[in-house]
Amino acid sequence: MNIRRCLAALALLHACAASAQALDADELADLAARPSIGLYKAYAEFKMARYDSARSIWEALAAKGVAEAWFHLGILAEDGLGEPRDASTALVRYRRGAEAGSAKAQYRLGLLHLEGTLLAQDRAQARYWLAVAAANGDDEAARRLDALRRETAVEAQR
Repeated sequence: MNIRRCLAALALLHACAASAQALDADELADLAARPSIGLYKAYAEFKMARYDSARSIWEALAAKGVAEAWFHLGILAEDGLGEPRDASTALVRYRRGAEAGSAKAQYRLGLLHLEGTLLAQDRAQARYWLAVAAANGDDEAARRLDALRRETAVEAQR
């Protein structure tokens, strides 16, 4: 490795280390005041496995009523990323996001009710949440809802 690459790598490591420090209250307030930037920053932190920072930002956004923040907080709880894996916490967070208008949370709830993985399978709830997500523009939810309707129709013919 040549000296330029070494220096570039060191500079990158330094930048990452500085960025990995916990966010202060002013930074969180600024990000919460600008939800699109806050969501972007939190997702970047998430992708770099800085789950505590991502959670802090999403919690600040959720407190301001940003529906997508609840969805992302649900992912952290469901997968145990930076916090203990907790299905009931994940479901509460997804539901808060879904009720606040997050199509991603609505879709996720529909899938969870359909698959019966974190909770008992409930096709009526699956249809409801998939329909809500589809109405909010989620194309995959619309496809899943259509497939569920076809499957239900085939079962009714038997």
